[in-house]
Amino acid sequence: MAYSYLIWLLCFFIFPAALLWAVFGSTLWRYRKAVALAPLGSLLFSIPWDIISVREHIWYFQKPFIAGLWIGELPIEEYFFIISVSVLFASISALLYDRNGIAA
Repeated sequence: MAYSYLIWLLCFFIFPAALLWAVFGSTLWRYRKAVALAPLGSLLFSIPWDIISVREHIWYFQKPFIAGLWIGELPIEEYFFIISVSVLFASISALLYDRNGIAA
């Protein structure tokens, strides 16, 4: 199925993060800097190991399942994955911290 990686990202990361922000937006807004910084840190560490892993054939991206847009040696979906996972888990962590006063 064409674009299945994008569809998977939408279903399991982007939609849940958007739903959290729609429901808990006022709470999450207080933690917006932390949520915004999380993807930057994730990109900094994830891009090099993704590139190494692809070069070493540890994992790969099949053309029928991706959009075909590449930034450097990685498909655009991989960047979306890193960003969306980081935003989702930073948002969940912020909500847990706000509710319980503990870091997730």
